[in-house]
Amino acid sequence: MNKESVGKNRINGLPFSPGVKSGGLLFVSGQGPIGKDGKIIAGDIKIQTRKTLENFRDVLEAAGATMDDVVQTTVYLKDLADYQGMNEVYASFFSDPKPARATVKAELLFGMTVEIQGIAAIRRSR
Repeated sequence: MNKESVGKNRINGLPFSPGVKSGGLLFVSGQGPIGKDGKIIAGDIKIQTRKTLENFRDVLEAAGATMDDVVQTTVYLKDLADYQGMNEVYASFFSDPKPARATVKAELLFGMTVEIQGIAAIRRSR
C-alpha cells in the first residue's frame, strides 16, 4: 500500500501524521484549536471551532484538497451543550452537499473543547 504523510503537527513530538494520503483518499487526524505557537487558543466554542476547521483546512490544502473534497467527519465535543455553537460555525465551512458526520462527547486532550477528524476524496488530477 502506498501512503504519504501530509501537513505539519502543531504540537511537536506527537507520534502521528496530521494527514495521510492513500488510495485516492486523505485521512485527516483530529485537529483542534491550536495556534501556530502550539498552544490552545482561548475563546468560546465558536472561536475554537473556527480555529479547528482552519487547521483542518490547512491539512487538506497541504494535500492539494479543499473543504469540498471532504466526504466524512467526526466531531468530538467536550460538552454537548456546545453543539449548537459548533454546528453554526461548522456549517459555514462546508458547501452542499455537506459531508457525512458523527458528533460525540469525549474527554479531549490539552484542554480542547472541540476536535475534528475526517476523510476527503482526492481528485486523481491532483
